[in-house]
Amino acid sequence: MKFGGTSMRDAAAWHNVLSIVNASDEPVIVVVSATSGTTNQLLRCSELARDGHLKEARSVKDDIHTKHVQIVQDFADEFAQQNQDQLKKVCGEHIESLIQKLDDYLLGIHTLGELTPKSTDAISSIGERLSSFMLAQCAGSLGMPAVWVDSADVMKTNSDHGQATPDMDAIHKAATLIKYPVEQGRTPILGGFYGSDSNGVITTLGRGGSDFSASLFGLAAGAASIEIWTDVSGMFTSDPRFVKHAFSIRELSFNEAAELAYFGAKVLHPSTIQPAVEKNIPVFVKNTFEPNHPGTRIYSDVSTSSPVRAIAFKKDITVITIISSRMLLAYGFLKRVFEIFEKHEVSVDLVSTSEVSISMTVDKKTRITSVVKELEEIGTVNVYYDQALISLVGRDMMKTKGVAAQAFSALAEFPIRMISQGSSDSNLSVVVENDEAIDAVQSLHDTFFPVHETVSYTS
Repeated sequence: MKFGGTSMRDAAAWHNVLSIVNASDEPVIVVVSATSGTTNQLLRCSELARDGHLKEARSVKDDIHTKHVQIVQDFADEFAQQNQDQLKKVCGEHIESLIQKLDDYLLGIHTLGELTPKSTDAISSIGERLSSFMLAQCAGSLGMPAVWVDSADVMKTNSDHGQATPDMDAIHKAATLIKYPVEQGRTPILGGFYGSDSNGVITTLGRGGSDFSASLFGLAAGAASIEIWTDVSGMFTSDPRFVKHAFSIRELSFNEAAELAYFGAKVLHPSTIQPAVEKNIPVFVKNTFEPNHPGTRIYSDVSTSSPVRAIAFKKDITVITIISSRMLLAYGFLKRVFEIFEKHEVSVDLVSTSEVSISMTVDKKTRITSVVKELEEIGTVNVYYDQALISLVGRDMMKTKGVAAQAFSALAEFPIRMISQGSSDSNLSVVVENDEAIDAVQSLHDTFFPVHETVSYTS
């Protein structure tokens, strides 16, 4: 069971999390994120220190300290059934230790005027190192047989700070640290997102990496299922915050869920599905604040009569178009283009080509200037910022008559910058202007999911 930041936002939410864990009929391994907003605070104070604002950085650090002390005090006073004073003392010492370490980091960053990826990992991991330890202590105060396990001892990675790659052989060996407590009838509680390299130096898996952590731990420990507990009831037909009549999908295939995660659905980290696929472990997305809702089950064998399952979108992408007559009947041109993107470590999402042009979408605005400079050596380059990528996700869309016709009819009023049909037959994507994205998605949703057809918990 993995619980996200909003599920860990305050003492009442922590009690709710532990109630869900305690209600399980099966042994549980718990993975938690930092408390809501903490990672952003940690990054902010480190950036303030780098920019010469040590006093302001320490003020943010103090806010983090106060927030966590308040959570444990509230939990002890409202929910603890035993050892309230001991709970406050043990958690207080842990908080003080990590906050002092944070202060040391901030002073060093301020003195040097430099914030390295290695330092950023050490600082940004503090949120999970606080929340996981404290939750384990709170569980003990309720009489639950919980034990804290430091993820740095289990999540072994390479030394690529900021986006570390897990070392699965090492993780499988270290998994005894979480399997043994389960065999002894105890519940291991770990922080997601962070780990350590072969030298014991703290690393992170990147933002949103707690989902990925849970999936990897589940694989290594031989879990029967992986549950991602968040603040929404599963994966939806589109983002319900922006799209009217969006509803929870009862079941999705691994491939559909991965496509949705990659193309903008923020409920799951895009890497979460990969470890589950390896052993065909079902993944459930459930709502911490509505635990009886079935949420979404993600598995290999899912049957459906609808070719379109959901509509994902993400804004603020960039389209890069290269026009060159040298493409015509030439070989090696595309290779040269992609070598430039590889050199500058810029990932391409979508590609669309014609006889003399190629268009690509990228997420990052960073490094684009360098990429464009090199691309201009081989053709005329146009860059379009503030674009939005919209993806219809499903299955057999190329084989199903009328899907494309319905989609483009729904988009008739919106200028389209780019079109791409996924080679996997599981997505059809278009690019529109940022400010037209929500209206375009709503039109597509109204077309493929008419209001009268939606029902609760639909599959």
